[in-house]
Amino acid sequence: MMNLMNTSRRVLIGNLSAAALLVVTSLPVYAQDELIIIEPVLTTMYLNGGVGESSEHYMHKIAKDWPLRMIFSERKDNEFVADVKLLVTDAQGVPYLQLSNAGPMTYAMLPAGKYRITAQFRGQSETREVTLDGKTGRDVYFHWKGDAK
Repeated sequence: MMNLMNTSRRVLIGNLSAAALLVVTSLPVYAQDELIIIEPVLTTMYLNGGVGESSEHYMHKIAKDWPLRMIFSERKDNEFVADVKLLVTDAQGVPYLQLSNAGPMTYAMLPAGKYRITAQFRGQSETREVTLDGKTGRDVYFHWKGDAK
């Protein structure tokens, strides 16, 4: 009885393997009839924080290790702001970093090159152009006037 169950399992597994092989081998034929678009995916390492004294201290401590450092603030007292919509593109307009909740400090690990940074807070946009040389980091500040307190 045990041998019969093992044989049945082997036949079932064999049939499933054959069916899977048939499906896999038929896919390339079908895919050749379809238009295949390959888009490069750019992955940018970033760090977003600075809320609270300990987080702010940590961000300042590691700042030198990040090529691009963006700081977001408002009003006369330069109070940090968060929930900034952020888009960083290269000179050709290829997006490298896009966040809907950046700030108050956002650091990005980007290669040397020219970048365009657009930050939007409460419906107001600011744009900066920056060139990273691959040797020293750059601080880029975004400041909105905000409501008077």
